[in-house]
Amino acid sequence: MDNNNSHDRSTQTVKRTGLVTLSAGCLTIAVAGLAILIGFLIDSRLGTGPRWTLILLLGSAPFTLAAVFLIARRAVRRLRAEAAEEGEGEE
Repeated sequence: MDNNNSHDRSTQTVKRTGLVTLSAGCLTIAVAGLAILIGFLIDSRLGTGPRWTLILLLGSAPFTLAAVFLIARRAVRRLRAEAAEEGEGEE
């Protein structure tokens, strides 16, 4: 019975890790796409080259990295809390 329980926990951990990866990737694509769209609109209004598109795209990178870091940190915190609760429940 313990083997089945550990298999369920490892499956749940893999699923949660996949969801964290998926959400981080979607966030990155959404922020980059929004930066490109806004930059393209500004460039077309001002008649400049891809200046604002590149500025906004490069400027969005630190915000995206910080958001991905926060998402990953929150997921790790939840996994540790669940592992601690399961460790207390076994005693």
